[in-house]
Amino acid sequence: MSKLKTSKFGLGLAAGAMALGLSTAGIAAEHASGFNGIGKNITDKAIEPWDISVFYDGENLPKGSGTVEAGQDPYDTQCAMCHGAFGEGAEGYPKMAGDPMPQFIESLKQGLDGVGNRGVNNAWGHAPTLFDMIKRHMPFYAPGTMGVDESYAVTCYVLNLANIVDYEFTCSNETMADVKMPAADYYVTDTRPDTDNQRCMSDCYDYEPKVVGAAVTGVSE
Repeated sequence: MSKLKTSKFGLGLAAGAMALGLSTAGIAAEHASGFNGIGKNITDKAIEPWDISVFYDGENLPKGSGTVEAGQDPYDTQCAMCHGAFGEGAEGYPKMAGDPMPQFIESLKQGLDGVGNRGVNNAWGHAPTLFDMIKRHMPFYAPGTMGVDESYAVTCYVLNLANIVDYEFTCSNETMADVKMPAADYYVTDTRPDTDNQRCMSDCYDYEPKVVGAAVTGVSE
């Protein structure tokens, strides 16, 4: 039988660590019933800042509103530097106003550039998700810093730049889902499950599989 040598200093550290562990476990258990002493019950208040996902049909849009007029100043000061004063794009950043839908579709059929002529008016399916994008991620240098009403206003201004809503329109949690986007008909909801295949680890084919084609995306000749 082997023997291990342990200094009194080491034993002291071990004893201290054990005492600290037991103490911490006791505190956790006291405040975390139902979780085997790990963590604690989360509160609605703690969830609220994270529960901000807005869906294409307007579900979970926060209460608030903003007009096209109110959106011009924050757009000019925080957005135009990248997206252009008129939504034409700047410094290599995306346009807000791309080609009209018929022209955009024709360019895609011809295999022409589908990025440089893309904008909110031809490649964005639903207005609520445009608000979600702006509220979460804009401005680029300080994402998430615009308030709800300001985000509605900027969204409204962008929709106006793209000739989707008129100047008198007010964007709000009650109106966004009713905005008809030019590209809406080209978006579908895929209700299929992620997969309906059964897991198979061996002898999965009753024939010899053959590769009939391969593709590499994102590579240009």
